[in-house]
Amino acid sequence: MSAGTVSGKWVWYLAAIAGTFIMATLGAFVRQVSPGNEVVIALGRFGVGFACLAVLRALARENAGASSPGVWWARAAAGGALALFVVSYFKAVQSGTLANAAFLLYLGPLIASSLAAVWLEEGFDRTSGLLLGCAVLGTLFITEFKLPRGAQQVDSLIFGLLSGLFYGLFLLFNNSKLQGGGSSSANTFAQLGIAALVMVPFVAVSGTDLHGADLAWIGAIGVLHGFVALTLVIASLRYLKTIEYGTISYGEPVIAALIGALAYDERISALQLVGCALVFGAGIARVMIAANAPRESVRESGG
Repeated sequence: MSAGTVSGKWVWYLAAIAGTFIMATLGAFVRQVSPGNEVVIALGRFGVGFACLAVLRALARENAGASSPGVWWARAAAGGALALFVVSYFKAVQSGTLANAAFLLYLGPLIASSLAAVWLEEGFDRTSGLLLGCAVLGTLFITEFKLPRGAQQVDSLIFGLLSGLFYGLFLLFNNSKLQGGGSSSANTFAQLGIAALVMVPFVAVSGTDLHGADLAWIGAIGVLHGFVALTLVIASLRYLKTIEYGTISYGEPVIAALIGALAYDERISALQLVGCALVFGAGIARVMIAANAPRESVRESGG
């Protein structure tokens, strides 16, 4: 795709927001699957998403095309990080609290933004840093993070930190400066395939305990959260700076908290409401700044 203007960047912000919203509904879908099948759900998410994208690419007669070794290295690293952050997150949830695991996972955008600023020379201006900081603080309020107590919760802390690290690497490796040429469809296709392959041994070790209705829910997760959401996320990462997408992504725990309150009568405290306001405010400011920025070239798809 040819380069547009900064004023046209709102399209990719909308893609990021849509992908974030869809991913925030994952918990509601996972709750419909029999407990103990989290790793199988992850395999289904990546595998079904990969199959959907394969069909779409076949209908469009799109092939992988020639890519440089550097591009394939970045795709492989992003796909592996995608699978590993999901596995680490599940382990963190199983050994500790969901709130703590969610907060540690969302250290990922902060890690990715910091690495992109230094390694990829994206810069980290005061406004971007302030907005990202507000989003991190808001997430801290929403999850009401607490320091671990006991050996099991220490395990949760370790796996939570690993999930944040791998999530950050997934975002970083999808930066256009590393992905280089090729379509976002090809990038997503390769990453979903690699993530599915990485999940196979985890499923072989953990086993499955599925019932008939579970397959339909896993299929829905694969279509919505594998194919649609990850396609939108990876496409938006191609045209947004890592810190820009990172700020938007903090809307996911906000939306998840609201879904919990509306669909499952889960309590939202005053502190969590303040956190929601901080995250939404940072995200809206991020989009408004981009929409009102002076016209200048957006990064070419080749980085």
